[in-house]
Formats: sequence, structure tokens, C-alpha cells
Amino acid sequence: MAMVLAEHRSDGPWEVFGSDISLTVLARAQAGVYTQERISGIPPDYLRKYCLKGVRSQEGKLLIDNRLKQRVRFAQVNLTQPITGVGDFDVIFLRNVMIYFDAETKRKVIENMLPHLKPEGYFIVGHSESLHGISTRLQALKPTIYRRAR
Repeated sequence: MAMVLAEHRSDGPWEVFGSDISLTVLARAQAGVYTQERISGIPPDYLRKYCLKGVRSQEGKLLIDNRLKQRVRFAQVNLTQPITGVGDFDVIFLRNVMIYFDAETKRKVIENMLPHLKPEGYFIVGHSESLHGISTRLQALKPTIYRRAR
């Protein structure tokens, strides 16, 4: 996501915010080190531009360039609790998260996230997920893409 934004909004203001409940997962994400297998879907020109190849003990790994890492921040967030201090977003991705929750918990997660989604902002879930009937404040545009009502 950060690479795409850097390519298409290089001079504009943007930031990527990633969250998880696991501090271990967050530390791994913050490090920005990936194996070759994990980056297989990233275009080669993006890899050349935004990644550094590992050498010696890091051979076979790629490190995200600091210019890109400076635009990405991570924090521990429990989606089922009120969320504070994260800011407002144009797009919220909750891919492959909602499948773990029952309908009532999904409603709670959406209600916790919606105050942080700008009016007419997009809310995107995974292909095996649906928010149908969960919130009247989100309009379905496509099966996994929703927009916040004004």
C-alpha cells in the first residue's frame, strides 16, 4: 500500500497506519524485513525503488527503505474496544479480520471504526467477508467495498 501511495502521491500528504492486537506481529511489521516469498506479488520496479537487498546474514531478505518506513506507523489496537488517537482515514482496510467475529462483534467493530472514517471514505473487507446488514452507515459499492454515508 505504501509503495503504491509513494508512486502516485509522492509529493502529497499521506500516511499508512497498520494495527494488530499482537505486539509480536507489530514488531515484525515495524522492522520492515521480508522474505522473497512474502514479496512475490510486488512489481519488480517497486522492489528496486523501495527495498534494499539483504547481504550476509540477511541474504534472501528485503528491507523496506527508510523513506517509505517514515510514512508508515503501527500501533496495538483492539478493534472490539473504543479506539482513540489514530486519526481520520480516507480508506480503512479490514481484510480477513471480520471472518473471526460473530454479527454482534462485527457491529461493535464497525461502530468503533466509523468515527475514524472520513465522510464518503471507503471501508474494504476481504473477499470472504461481508458487512451486509451490519451497519446502515455504510453503503455497499461492490461485494467487499463500502462507502461511508455523508
